[in-house]
Amino acid sequence: MEDRFSRETSHLLLTHSHSDHTFALKVFEDVTIVASKKCTEKIKQYIRNLEKPGYRLRLARHFRADRERSDAIGELQLVEPSLSVKNEQRIGPEEQELVFRVTGGHSPDSACIYSPSKRTLWTGDNLLTWYAQVVGNLMRMIEIWREWETLDIAYVIPGHGDVVGKPYITKVRSYFDELVSAIQKLKTQQLPIDEVLQHPSLPEYFGKRSQHWIEDGRYHQYQIDLAIQGLYWKLKLG
Repeated sequence: MEDRFSRETSHLLLTHSHSDHTFALKVFEDVTIVASKKCTEKIKQYIRNLEKPGYRLRLARHFRADRERSDAIGELQLVEPSLSVKNEQRIGPEEQELVFRVTGGHSPDSACIYSPSKRTLWTGDNLLTWYAQVVGNLMRMIEIWREWETLDIAYVIPGHGDVVGKPYITKVRSYFDELVSAIQKLKTQQLPIDEVLQHPSLPEYFGKRSQHWIEDGRYHQYQIDLAIQGLYWKLKLG
C-alpha cells in the first residue's frame, strides 16, 4: 500500500483478536495500532502465553489443518495495541475522519470502522461475503446489521470476501430475521435438533448458489448449522 500510494501507514485498525486478523501484528509495530479494550486484553494474553513452555507447540497443533499458519507459530511475535477503545474513537481530520466503533457480535471484542466522507464501512467478521456468516452472538449481530442499514454507505468491505454494496447487509439481516421467526415457531414443538436442522420451514441461505459455496459447501453448511443450533437452544431455554 505504501508503494502504491506513496504514503506511509499511520494506523492499523483491528476489528477483533482472532489469529487470522492479528498474527502479523509485528509488521505494524511502528504505527498506531487501534483495538477495542477487550481485543487488547486478548492480545496481551496471547503474548503472555507465548512465553509459557510448550504453548507454541500446542498452538501449532491447534492450527495443524492450516499448514501455513501452523508453520509460522514458531517465530510468531505479537505487539500490544497502542490505543485501546472502550466504545468509540474518531481518527483523522474531519474531512477524512474514520469512526472506530466497538460492537461485539461475531466476538465480544469485535469492532467496525466507518468513513462518512468515503461512505465506506469495514465490517470485520460481523459480515462475510464469500462464506456463510460465522455467528457469535446472533441477536446482537442482527442489531448491528440494522444499525448499519441506517448509515449512508456505498461500499462494504467485509472481514472475508469481495467488496459489496449496502443491499448485501439487508440481504443477510433479512435471512436471519426469517430464521429467527422460523425457529421461534419450531421451539414450541420440542423437536430434536436433527429434525430442526432439516426442517422444511427454515429459509434457505441465499449464499448456497454462490461459486464459493459450491466449491466448499460442507464448511459453509456447518457454519449455518451452528447458527441454527445456537439460536434454537437459546430460544428454547429462554
